[in-house]
Amino acid sequence: MMEDFVVLKGITKTFGSFVANNNVDFAVKKQQVHALLGENGAGKSTLMKLLYGVYQPDSGDVFVDGEKVVINSPHDARAVGIGMVFQSFMLIPAFTVIENVALSLKDLGLTIDQRDIEKRILELSDKYGFDIDPHAKVWQLPIGAQQKIEIIKLVMAGARLLIFDEPTSVLAPHEAESLFQIFDSLRASGYTIIFISHKLNEVLRCSDEITVLRRGAVVGTINRSEATEAVLVDMIIGEKSANSQSYERKPLPPPNKPLLEMRDVVACDDRGRRTLDGLNLNIFPGEIVGIAGVSGNGQKEAGEVIQSIRAVESGHILLDGTDISHWSILDVRQAGVVCIPEDPLAFGAVPTLTVEENLALGDVEADSAKGWRPVNWGQARAKLDKVQKEFGLQMPRLNVPIRALSGGNVQRIVFARELAAKSKLLLAYYPTRGTDINAAEIIRTVLLHYRNLGGAILLISEDLDELFMISDRIVVMYHGRNVGERDPKTADITEIGYLMTDGKFSHKDRQTVTPNVPPMQKAGVESVAHVSH
Repeated sequence: MMEDFVVLKGITKTFGSFVANNNVDFAVKKQQVHALLGENGAGKSTLMKLLYGVYQPDSGDVFVDGEKVVINSPHDARAVGIGMVFQSFMLIPAFTVIENVALSLKDLGLTIDQRDIEKRILELSDKYGFDIDPHAKVWQLPIGAQQKIEIIKLVMAGARLLIFDEPTSVLAPHEAESLFQIFDSLRASGYTIIFISHKLNEVLRCSDEITVLRRGAVVGTINRSEATEAVLVDMIIGEKSANSQSYERKPLPPPNKPLLEMRDVVACDDRGRRTLDGLNLNIFPGEIVGIAGVSGNGQKEAGEVIQSIRAVESGHILLDGTDISHWSILDVRQAGVVCIPEDPLAFGAVPTLTVEENLALGDVEADSAKGWRPVNWGQARAKLDKVQKEFGLQMPRLNVPIRALSGGNVQRIVFARELAAKSKLLLAYYPTRGTDINAAEIIRTVLLHYRNLGGAILLISEDLDELFMISDRIVVMYHGRNVGERDPKTADITEIGYLMTDGKFSHKDRQTVTPNVPPMQKAGVESVAHVSH
């Protein structure tokens, strides 16, 4: 038997009346990758924050290398060789990549040798294909690049136990595979890894042991050899089924006039670099168009120019035949374009306001005078009733501050507000990123129902399984251009992978790969969890 590196015994943590962890026993063997699974709110992140010293347990003991330790802070955790990458990144936006990495290193003197740090960053970036500019300001980088910086910090800091909380949620498939290769090399070098994930295929790919939490308690720990997707889903969900409905996928109406047209659209990023380079894209009413692409190839900017958040340098964007290229954000929204942002709490809600107040955002009496205008509380509550009845989307209590809710509940509130609007086009940025199996199924069911009601959806996701399951058409973006469109029912996922990484797929390449087309679900997403994860 391998020796345990970390052992938690009888760990209990409460927040008021809420029990986050209930008498948890958890052990991680040396030189292994140990996966931690469970639904949102199961207590995974809380347990790891206890181990890293962000929280302190109400009761229980922690042992590292057989010695009982007291971890009252992240400094204490780092002192015993424990490091962690959080879902909410610990980066300073105004600093460069080099400066952020420098803050995490132990081997610095009185002055910072930026050239040496830059060299080490570039070595890791080249080795694992991170494509990180060491001199870039963090605020200028997309979320995918920011998470890669966190991974670089952890690797360069040299902790013996590395905790990764959903590290692949922003990575393309080949980038995730590179991360798993990092895991393999770290394990071979004597490191121990705890890997929190919702993606069962990733857990089965890289873990040695798997522990499942449910409602703050340990359901069980099994070896990788005993694990299958069916076994893990049963452990995660138990007897509970998703609180959603299955909707038949209605046939698409015959192609007529596009709802949205993007014609040779050019736009630049925050550093003045061209990020959309003549993008052409059409979206028809009643269809889901999924955008596939490696992070940083213009997917996010495509949505931003549609919303007028980012300026169009040249080209045209037409909504129902009307050029909206230079409209205001408000005018675009009132014309029927709504959005589910990638970070709902940061970009789709006001954290200090209650659920009801967030639902009311944007609702004012139509005949009110300019200036101060009353909130239409009745209309806000009507939104709640509509989404609960029409979409089966359950809401938390109205008087709770939104910042006190889980990420999944915040996302539901933003979904409710946007879906209840008089919308024609929904822009969905990574809507299931970081969600558990049950929540992801509900979200996809809602998207499909919106589509079946005639709404158009632009789905931006780096989960190819998700794109294959619910998209009517997949568009691949590379260097700000549309380099290919495919029907998910007949598409070759390997071809799409090549298009994502080099913008082309030669006949020679086609002869040397084996097609791998994920099975499609004919009726809604009743079994999405069992297919995508």
